[in-house]
Amino acid sequence: MKIKQKEIYEELAAEWQYQMIKLLKGTLKKHKIENSKAKEICGDFAFDLAMLQDQGYIKHNKKEYRPVICFEKNKKQLIHLSDENCQLHEYAYGNTAEAFEES
Repeated sequence: MKIKQKEIYEELAAEWQYQMIKLLKGTLKKHKIENSKAKEICGDFAFDLAMLQDQGYIKHNKKEYRPVICFEKNKKQLIHLSDENCQLHEYAYGNTAEAFEES
């Protein structure tokens, strides 16, 4: 398996976050959550999840693990991993605003 840390990671992570926000937006709309409230929920959720990914740890069997997102290209086992410079939480509210600009 070939693993790379590349500059493209941040772009891919921001797009992943945007797609996740659109999914959450659709779910909230399906459940008839008012649009401005849905936008607030999406922004806060995206920010909190990104903070977990950027700076948080989860515990499992008394060990700590940092959750990360990785991306595989064309099932060729080329994996793009995060570096310490990517701060996905910085994109959360901007991605939310962009997702809610669309109808």
